[in-house]
Amino acid sequence: MLEKMSPWDYQQVRRALGHGSGFDSPGFNGIRAVIPQLGVEFHRLLKAANISLLDLFVHHEKHDQLYRLAEALIEVDERMINWRHRHFKVVERSIGLHVSGTQGTPVEVIGQLRDKCFFPELWDIRTEITNHALKEE
Repeated sequence: MLEKMSPWDYQQVRRALGHGSGFDSPGFNGIRAVIPQLGVEFHRLLKAANISLLDLFVHHEKHDQLYRLAEALIEVDERMINWRHRHFKVVERSIGLHVSGTQGTPVEVIGQLRDKCFFPELWDIRTEITNHALKEE
């Protein structure tokens, strides 16, 4: 809806928001609160299986459920990154880049949070897998 609203018309809505922001969403905050615990449980299961993250991905067929959990976690991470990116672009489109949002946060700071991930090790393992595969060639 906000994407279709003119920047001028959005200013009327913005006044009604007060100090509210997309980051105040109960749904967003609920998900954001649970995600780190999912990572803790994933690493507990990985340790209990006595395998490294690299081994999990290289031999994923032997540890299918754990592998699928890892892929589900990165899917959640990617969706959160996409949500942050979309939120940033809506804010930028609505109020501009060199101003502050409804909570007083500079829009540039919101932009810096776009690529924050919960599971950097699940992103980094892709590079490690590629390097491992290149060594085996």
